[in-house]
Amino acid sequence: MQETTILIAIITGSITLLVAVAGIIGNWYLSNVNRKNELQQQEYQLVLQNLKGFWEYQSNLYSETLKVVSILVLSDDISSDDFLNAYKRFWELYWCELPTCESNYVASAMVDLKQKIYDKKHFSSDNKEDLKLSREELNSLLLNLANAVRKSSLLLEYSEKIRNKITKDTI
Repeated sequence: MQETTILIAIITGSITLLVAVAGIIGNWYLSNVNRKNELQQQEYQLVLQNLKGFWEYQSNLYSETLKVVSILVLSDDISSDDFLNAYKRFWELYWCELPTCESNYVASAMVDLKQKIYDKKHFSSDNKEDLKLSREELNSLLLNLANAVRKSSLLLEYSEKIRNKITKDTI
């Protein structure tokens, strides 16, 4: 009888010990999973904070580029100060500033624009027919640039990727 009692005590103690060990392992696993998710969230926040300055720079540059190209496209007086200043700024943007942050879409749209803008600048001011044809072509290229800028928003694209990643990780 005493042996049975000892055996029951050992079995009961072993079961209790196994349940406790399983609980500890389960809690440890859940803790690691939660910590991993927490670290991923912190990583995403850090990346967003670090990229904020870049996105602001890119957005401002894209806005200025659209403004400059609009002046070049819509101006009929190619000898005006506005046109000449915009022409100079276009080439600064094209060669110096946009390459630091532009997407392939924007780069392609700018390549399409550059020769037409160069040609317009070198037309004779008296040649109204060429200026009119140039404006029609440039209007289309300006629209392409605006669409490229819209497609190139890294902030929107990255935010969507993060949202999808967070949703995927939490499901």
